[in-house]
Formats: sequence, C-alpha cells, structure tokens
Amino acid sequence: MRHSPLLTLASFAAVAVAFPYQLQSGAPGLDAAAKQGCISASENGDGAPVVIHDCNTEDVSKHTWALSLFTRQNAGPQPIKLFNTDKCLDVKDGSDADGTKLQLWTCVNGSANQQWISVNDFTFQWANTDKCIDLPDGDITDGTQLQIWTCAFNNANQKFSGNKVPNTESYGSNLVGGYPDAGLPIMCLVAGSNTEGAGVALAVCDRVTETFPAGNQTWVVPTIPLSGPIKTYGGSKCLDVNGDSSNGNLLKISTCDVGNDNQVWKVVTSPQSTISLAGRNKCIDITNGNLTAGNPLQVWDCDGSNHNQMWFVSQE
Repeated sequence: MRHSPLLTLASFAAVAVAFPYQLQSGAPGLDAAAKQGCISASENGDGAPVVIHDCNTEDVSKHTWALSLFTRQNAGPQPIKLFNTDKCLDVKDGSDADGTKLQLWTCVNGSANQQWISVNDFTFQWANTDKCIDLPDGDITDGTQLQIWTCAFNNANQKFSGNKVPNTESYGSNLVGGYPDAGLPIMCLVAGSNTEGAGVALAVCDRVTETFPAGNQTWVVPTIPLSGPIKTYGGSKCLDVNGDSSNGNLLKISTCDVGNDNQVWKVVTSPQSTISLAGRNKCIDITNGNLTAGNPLQVWDCDGSNHNQMWFVSQE
C-alpha cells in the first residue's frame, strides 16, 4: 500500500533536504546493453522532453537532479529540479492519463504538475495521483521520452534509483570469494603488497595482515554494468593478468595503464556473481577451489555454475 502523499508531506516537510543525484532506470535491458540509463533533460528549455539517456555519454548537467530520496519512509511531495537551473520535471498539460509525457518547465512554487514523491519501492509517484514515472515499454533507446503510467509495484520500467554523479565506480569495496558457507571464514581478494607485480590471493576478510602484513583488501570497482579497472592503493595499482589470460595464469597488481585490456574487468551478476575480463570469456577463479588464506588467484574459462568463480562486491 502506498503512503498518503499528504501524510508524507507532513512527516518530511521539516527535515527533507535536496541533494544532487542521477536517477538511473532499473529497466532490465540496460544491464544487457552494459549501460546506465538516466532521467535526462533533452535540453534546458520550457517544453523540452525528459528522456532516458546513457548517463555516461552526455554532459552530466542534463541528468543531475536536486531532490530528496526516501529513507525508511517516502520523501515528498517535492519538485525534482534540474540541478543549478530554474527548471523542474513537469507533467505535460497536467493530464493524469496513462501515457502523458514528461517535460522540463520553469519551476513554479507549489505547482501540482511538478510535485513528486520518492517512494520506498524505488518509484517516483506524481503526488495526489496513482501515476508513476515510467519508461515506455522498457525502451532503453537514448531519447525515449518518459511518461506517467498507473503505478505497479512489479513494473521494472518504473524503478529508478538515486546515485552519485557520475556513478561509474564503487569505492571502498571488498571482493568476497566462494560460495557462502557459515562454517568457513569469509575470504577476500587481497593484493599481497603495494609493489609492482605483487601477487593476488585470498585472505580472511578484516584479518588480512595475518597472512599479508602489507596487504590490502579494499578496491575501487566499476559499477555494474560498466567495465573498467579494479584499482587499489589510491588508484596507483590495478588488477592485472600479467599479459597472459590463458587458464591457470595467476593474477597480480601493476601500475594502472589506461587502455590496457589486461586491466579491464566487469562484475557480472547472472547466472551467478562473477568478475570477468571484459570482452573475454575469462573469470577470476579460486585456484583448485582452495578457500584458505594465501591461496593465489588465477583466471580460468568462465563457467556460470563454477563456485570457484563466485565473487560478491561488498562495501566496508
């Protein structure tokens, strides 16, 4: 059941603070296309269509919005304002008919056409209606104009998450390996030291120094579904296959080299969570399935059913 917009307003009017976010679609086609789809202004002018657009192939000013996001409760009603402008997300002509398009319009204080609720199911509901922001037919083509449609909890075309701008990397990430087993310690992917060519192995998460006194388990990881380097040590070293992606080759870290295909990785979530060399059927693999501290890590042909290639990204 959705919370009453009026109750939400009463609860949050005194505490809501607007921050800049990019609003990314949860449409399933985006992951398959390896891109992020943002709610974007086609241009900064009254009547400009509000569209879906790849967040990483346009000026961020077109998809940076100022608003408050839900916490444990909904946030709003509120305008969704194009950051550092006087323009707001607006329902064309104020029509509540399914399929009515969204546009940009000069912000008008209290305008019913510009009032939105950030709902805790990752939808944006037009206040005092049962309509939500919707990606028509899940069409992820850049420039597809967004619309309103009757809210439906299970409709992925109505799911939008607020993220930092830009949202290309996940900082302070641990890479946890192997199939979850309550009887075993949690093992992390660790660089043994901050030296060129240092090996990469398993160690017990948060007890890394027991195995590697100069080791580090914290990485900067490309945000799903993007590809990029996996960096550690302040971005100076990157996960590398040492110029050889053949089965059994051991991982190392080396100085980050933009454009080096041996340092470009992608976190894949289906059929299981793995980390693969972008564009190649090679995955990070726990050598011989040995979940003990110090076991060096290798690359191997990706196999969606191989638990030795199961990795989870977690935040510190």
